[in-house]
Amino acid sequence: MDFRKEDLPATIQAYELIDNNEIFLAEQLVNNQSEIDLFTSRYAGKLIKAKTVVPPERLSSNGYPIPPKQKGSGSIIAVIIVVVILALLLYGYSTGWLQAQLHLKP
Repeated sequence: MDFRKEDLPATIQAYELIDNNEIFLAEQLVNNQSEIDLFTSRYAGKLIKAKTVVPPERLSSNGYPIPPKQKGSGSIIAVIIVVVILALLLYGYSTGWLQAQLHLKP
């Protein structure tokens, strides 16, 4: 059983299957792959279930996980607007239109 680093810490559980019933045997909180390998070798031949653990700082007051914040695209839009304005000012200056509108002598 392999986990990605971002899936840790996780809880793994071992179950015995008897007549299509799962009987709980053990549970362990694991923080790295070597702990997972040790647990799975200890309970070889048993049903192993795993689930990721949500750190307490990522839980809301009612116990549900808080979704990750979405990154806004506002800064990208602002940069594009500034580039367009600078391009228009440069074009207006190079054609003389800007000087004419500001009553400056070209």
